[in-house]
Amino acid sequence: MLKHDQFWHYACQLYSNKQMEEVLLHFQNAHNKNVNLCLLLDYLTELDKQLSQADVEALILCAAKLDQQLLSPYRLLRRTLKDEHHAYPNYASARSSLLKAELELEKLQQHSLIELVNTCLPSHNTGANNLALYLPESLVHQFMRAKS
Repeated sequence: MLKHDQFWHYACQLYSNKQMEEVLLHFQNAHNKNVNLCLLLDYLTELDKQLSQADVEALILCAAKLDQQLLSPYRLLRRTLKDEHHAYPNYASARSSLLKAELELEKLQQHSLIELVNTCLPSHNTGANNLALYLPESLVHQFMRAKS
């Protein structure tokens, strides 16, 4: 069983790398890929756990549902504040509050993804490469370069 807090720690550590952050945001914005799912698939590979294509498809649906319901509208709200209301006297406080709330929604999405993975039966595979089940090869290479 995967633990939510261990994945959160792994994801935060990896995302704190500026190059990784840029690559993941590029995947999200230019290729419509989910950052949390990329991080989870890499985490599972680090644990030598291989998912099936069907498992990855289920995770994609889970992530997409939460993106549509919660994260995408929230990101739009945050961008609108930044683009159209940056002169608001309490802008910094409002932005900080929105970022904090968005971070909680990211945690919620990670929690949901971990819960779903825990219902799967990933196989032990020292050559695991779960990202290849989600990303085109060129993006997998970008991810791995940013990670090293």
